[in-house]
Amino acid sequence: MNNLGPHSRNLRLNRLKDAPAVFFITKSLWPKKPALDAEARAVVVSAFRHAVAHDRITLAAFVVMSDHWHGLFALSVNWTLPKFMHDLMSFVGAKTHSIVKRWQTAWEDGYHDTRIKSWRQFNYMRDYINQNPVRKGLAQRPEDWDAIGIRETDIICQHWPWGFEEE
Repeated sequence: MNNLGPHSRNLRLNRLKDAPAVFFITKSLWPKKPALDAEARAVVVSAFRHAVAHDRITLAAFVVMSDHWHGLFALSVNWTLPKFMHDLMSFVGAKTHSIVKRWQTAWEDGYHDTRIKSWRQFNYMRDYINQNPVRKGLAQRPEDWDAIGIRETDIICQHWPWGFEEE
């Protein structure tokens, strides 16, 4: 006899594992110092390029600033956020170690993540990322910044393929 009720078999229909999750991530230096020069920013861009080329993520937006980076992406089926971030930052950390060490800073141990649940939130975060260099006075227009997704049109997904829980 089933004691779980008449519709319990439907409880698993919409679990997260059945749909791609979209995340807004911030990864910073600590203490925050403007250590990420053009060379270091290019390393982070190359890491995103590699992740897209090897089907680890679908990338909606990113920007690499002088002391942090933001990314908006969906993970591919075989990836979890901790595994992806570990792999990405193992590469980035090794390639930028000497640059950030000169500034007496380092990549923080963790990262800040927000799971995106609606188109409104997705669009807000994409605009936030794209306007970051302008808001910080580093560029007149987003496309004037050297390490931003809107300049990397070959790795940015132009037509987001998934919906969200909250429509």
